Amino acid sequence: MIQKMKEIRQDCDKRQQEVADYMGIKRSTYAVLENNHNIIPLNRLNDSANFFDVSIDYVFGLTNVRQYENSRKEIDREITRQRLREVRKKNNYTQSKLAKFLNTFPSVWCDYERSRYLVSTTFIYEFAQKFNVSVDWLLGKID
Repeated sequence: MIQKMKEIRQDCDKRQQEVADYMGIKRSTYAVLENNHNIIPLNRLNDSANFFDVSIDYVFGLTNVRQYENSRKEIDREITRQRLREVRKKNNYTQSKLAKFLNTFPSVWCDYERSRYLVSTTFIYEFAQKFNVSVDWLLGKID
C-alpha cells in the first residue's frame, strides 16, 4: 500500500534514524513501517509526509505530484468526517454497503463519519481508490 516511503527518504538523502526521531518513534519501528511489514497509522504517515514535504497521495503512489499548492500540515478530522460521508452518499453507498466493501462492520465506518476515530490508513487508501478521490483532500489537507 505505501509505495514510496523508502524511495522518498533515499531521494532526500535522509537516514531512517532522522525520520524516526522526527516522528518520535524508534528507528526499528520506522524500518518496519517503511518496508510495509506493518500498517502505518495515518497520523504517523502524515508526520512522514510532512517531514519530506510531500503529499500523502504521493506516498501512496496515487499521483506523481510531490506536493499540492497551499497544502496544510495537519489532518482536519471534522473535514475528514464530512468528506467521507459526502463521497459515500454521492456514490449511493450506505454505510453497510461500504463496510462490506472494506470488509469491516458498519459501526466502524459510522464511527469514522462521526469523527469518533480517525479513519484507518488501509480504509482511507481503499476508499480513495474506489471513489477516485485524493486522500489529502479527504483529510482536509487540500481544498
